[in-house]
Amino acid sequence: MARGVLVEEVKPGSPGQLGGILAGDRLIEVNGRKVDDHLDIRFHAATPGDVTLNIQRTGESLELTLPEQRYPLRGITFEEIKTKVCGSACIFCFIDQLPDGVRSSLKVKDEDYRLSFLHGNYMTLNTLKDRDIERIFEQRLSPLYVSIHSVDPEVRAKILGRPPKRELIPTIETLLGGGIELYGQIVLCPKVNDGAILDETIEVLAGYHPGMKAIAVVPLGLSAHRDANPLLSPVTKEVAGRVLDQIHEHQERLLKEKGTRFVWPGDEFFLKAERPLPDSEYYEAFDQYEDGIGMIRSFTNEFEKALTAVSHRTPITKKLAIVTGTLFAKTLEGMVARLAERTGMELRVIPVANDFLGRAINVAGLLCGQDIARVIAAEAPGWDVAIPAEVVSRANGLLLDDWSPDRVKSEGKANELFVVNGPGDLVRLLWEGRCEGAGTATYPHV
Repeated sequence: MARGVLVEEVKPGSPGQLGGILAGDRLIEVNGRKVDDHLDIRFHAATPGDVTLNIQRTGESLELTLPEQRYPLRGITFEEIKTKVCGSACIFCFIDQLPDGVRSSLKVKDEDYRLSFLHGNYMTLNTLKDRDIERIFEQRLSPLYVSIHSVDPEVRAKILGRPPKRELIPTIETLLGGGIELYGQIVLCPKVNDGAILDETIEVLAGYHPGMKAIAVVPLGLSAHRDANPLLSPVTKEVAGRVLDQIHEHQERLLKEKGTRFVWPGDEFFLKAERPLPDSEYYEAFDQYEDGIGMIRSFTNEFEKALTAVSHRTPITKKLAIVTGTLFAKTLEGMVARLAERTGMELRVIPVANDFLGRAINVAGLLCGQDIARVIAAEAPGWDVAIPAEVVSRANGLLLDDWSPDRVKSEGKANELFVVNGPGDLVRLLWEGRCEGAGTATYPHV
């Protein structure tokens, strides 16, 4: 019999509690269908009529029936999905570049179509089995997010570190043929999958639009803890500029042919190339925002909106140091200078170099507690300090190196430390003394 799904919590008065479900029960079947995770449960419980549950409780099998209603299992918390792990050995894999001392969840290499559907995690399709595809079709798990990197089989095998278990294009065609929408990602590795190889990848994938919704091209990240690999080289200013020009040519053509730019470069390319960010229209629906596509434009738009809402009341916080990564610091400094000029407050942007992972890692979302504490203790002791919400785990409230915000405050010699989620939250902090705080990150790459 299948292992089923553990019930972790049942809210008093919920339909499940009234129907007899207890915390510690294990759901084995819903309406006669075996279940392996909460997605299975929700799908099979959504059929019309009463819901029949087969449950294991302290070694005994029970059958419960819940009367028909919109969602009979609301109020029940099920165990998290048991993550399927990646079988690839990607040459750029950032998880392989992490040092000891990072929180354990960061070391998990997930390759799971369920997490792709739920959270937008990218998958190579390597672990996908025929029965998984059948389930994707039955439960309409769409859209899914696919790590492409190259449509050339030899190049893709080189990037993945071993020959793929499934052929990329036939699998894409199967999924699209079943009505599943896809988003793609290309991690750009200079001299590996750029140039003519990138052109080919974009052109082939564009042929599958509109089922293939859009493609994100993002630069590889190289930490100081990676093993030496002669295949890998950093994305320099010159490389970033060349990639932007190359993608722009495809965008102009595809906009005329398909009514969409289809492929977008990550924000880091613009910052590395020292080029201005495009306006909002360029990003169309901001479909791949979570992949760092248009995130900074969205941030600046929110800042402009927040700035127009600034009141002339005396702010609660008058002296504030605002932490960010070195990549975004120059852009943020210009915004904060305008805010300081309008309000008369003493505001400073504090760029923090990433000594924990290596200074080539320059985005705010990968800053750790010890680096932040070191810099603010040296440059802004006694100040109120705002750190971006993206550095704090939504799950446990800790930073990447398992430091708590309280520890950062203490060792950084800050007067107060606030976890701030974007420009609107910053303005709310200055005038109202409150912010949304940890677990609400909107800008994970800036």
